[in-house]
This record gives sequence, structure tokens and C-alpha cells, in this order.
Amino acid sequence: MGFVNAHFIAYTGDLGVTAIQGAYALATVGIAGLAGGLGFGFMADKYGRRPLLVLSFIFRALGYTVLLTANGLPMAILGIVIIGSSWTSVISLTGTVVSDTYGLRRLGTIYGTMFTVMPFGASASVWLAGQIYDSSGSYDKALWISLGMGLLAATAVAMPSTGLAKRIWPSTAS
Repeated sequence: MGFVNAHFIAYTGDLGVTAIQGAYALATVGIAGLAGGLGFGFMADKYGRRPLLVLSFIFRALGYTVLLTANGLPMAILGIVIIGSSWTSVISLTGTVVSDTYGLRRLGTIYGTMFTVMPFGASASVWLAGQIYDSSGSYDKALWISLGMGLLAATAVAMPSTGLAKRIWPSTAS
């Protein structure tokens, strides 16, 4: 998501859009985030939290796919709206999936660890996207990486909770 925060306006500039138009387009993230947070939350109560978190990450990957194919502002707005719809939903759905998997007793530690590590990944992605653009003159590789990370996140959430995280924080939800 660091790409969207730091590079979206420059990305739209490469599509021939003014910085003001790019900023207006970026503002749609907040509206889409509201709709996505409420919509995904409502659906999670009906259909399950983990499947909706997977779907949210798939939406994020889909949004980056749209940005990769965008040839003007309307497609860029569509991509950013799709990405924005997953923006806030991931936060609440992640918390619920973590609490379902590991119990409430470990939620603070796990959530605290996640939100301590995430800024490092976000800042590294901003730097990497800038390096990619500077060396190639295009954001395409950065968008492909973002798309891949969305799919990787969806896959990781869809898999049963085993492995390292389970050894660090044994389930207390049983």
C-alpha cells in the first residue's frame, strides 16, 4: 500500500494527468475504504472472516492489475477504488482472523508485532518503487510486485494456520 500513498500521483502524471487530477483520484481511496470496510465487515459476519480477508487481498491484487493496464485517468480511478475498497477492510478482518486463530489472549502481542513490522515493509516498498522507476522510467515492475504481494497475502491467509506463527503463539482459541 506504500506505493499508493507515495507514488500514485506521479504514476497518474505518467498517464498524462495533472497532479491535481491525480490527487482527486487518490482521494477516492477514502470513500472506497469506507465502503469496503463496511461491506467486507458485513459480509464477513455472514460468510466467515478468513474467506473475506482472502477476498480483500485478491481485490487488492485486482486493483494493481487494473493499474497495470490503465491508459488514462478513468482506469487509474477504477484501480485505486478497487485497492481502496480493501484498504481498511484488511485491518479489521486481520484482527478478527488473528483472534479466531490464536484467541484473544494473544491478540495484543500479535497485532502489536504486525503493526510494528508493517511500516518497515511499507517504507521499503516506497523506496523500491522509486528505485524501479528511476532505473526503468516505469512503475510497471513495482505494480507487478504489489500485485504479487496481494496474491501472496491471499494465499497465506487461505492456508491453514500452521508453521512458525503457530509455534510462536500457540492457539488459545480451542
